[in-house]
Amino acid sequence: MTGSSGTPSRPFSVLFVCTGNICRSALGAQILTARLAAAGVTAGGRPIAVSSAGTGVGQGLEMPHEVVEQSRRFGGSPEGHVPTPLDRDLVADADLILTATREHRSVVARLLPRASRVTFTVPQFARLVAETHVVSDPWTLVDEVAAQRGSVPPPEDAEDDDIEDPYRRSASTYARVGDQIHDHVSVIADRLAQAGDRA
Repeated sequence: MTGSSGTPSRPFSVLFVCTGNICRSALGAQILTARLAAAGVTAGGRPIAVSSAGTGVGQGLEMPHEVVEQSRRFGGSPEGHVPTPLDRDLVADADLILTATREHRSVVARLLPRASRVTFTVPQFARLVAETHVVSDPWTLVDEVAAQRGSVPPPEDAEDDDIEDPYRRSASTYARVGDQIHDHVSVIADRLAQAGDRA
């Protein structure tokens, strides 16, 4: 993690987190990767690094075909995705951590308490980043969003800051969750593009 006052020695990195790393976090990372690549966005002259991991990755898990379809629908590249277990090193290396739910956010905080400052649920970050001014780089953007936590009212229903788990549910649930992730990630991608430079 690199604060805005420091000199970044590596690419700005975004880490998505869910449970199995085969649905929500994988889809979010693939959509964000596609959006940033299409816009030619870089930070400090380097491509933004986007990855994903899971708090409960099981052996032999792979992306359900419904999630693969959702990824392709939004321009993602699901081919070759391998679920990655979340660990402290992944958390420490991330400049922005986007989780599927508040519980995943808590897991990240338990792994590395100082990461709490840069950890948000996907809906939460999208909601807060919409209230920030345009800034000069993504590191500053994360600082600005973190500062919004106490000033922007939370949703009336706390569960609105979570993304439901579609795993082994209906096709309509996968589609609904796909739309939700796409909409939130689109907001995030646009603000990262404004804060980044262009290749």
